[in-house]
Amino acid sequence: MAGAVDFASLKILVIDDQEFVRTIVKKMLQQLGTGTVLEAQDGVSGLDSVRDNRPDLVICDIQMRPMDGFGFVRQLRASDDVGTTPVIMLTAHTDAATIARAKDLDIGAFLAKPVLPPALREKITQVLGG
Repeated sequence: MAGAVDFASLKILVIDDQEFVRTIVKKMLQQLGTGTVLEAQDGVSGLDSVRDNRPDLVICDIQMRPMDGFGFVRQLRASDDVGTTPVIMLTAHTDAATIARAKDLDIGAFLAKPVLPPALREKITQVLGG
């Protein structure tokens, strides 16, 4: 099956400043059979985690402090070693301006909140299945 994703081999980092959102997304990822799920509470700790753990994919909220999702991706893309890490943005904002900003930063996909497991699986497959 072309474009199939082996969830068991994946390492996915979830970045969100709300612990309950991270917990929900982590549970869904585990239900999909994801091998390793890492968490970070903001863009700064998220960047550290990407450098330390080399995840296959980052699922990142847009609205966070002190560094928001766009700031995180901007710094990630500027990194020589981890700059190509795929990112799915998690957001309640799917307006045209937000989507345009995301395209400029080479963000793989958008996932609207509240997240549902079929959409999560579809976006991960879309971004990693090529």
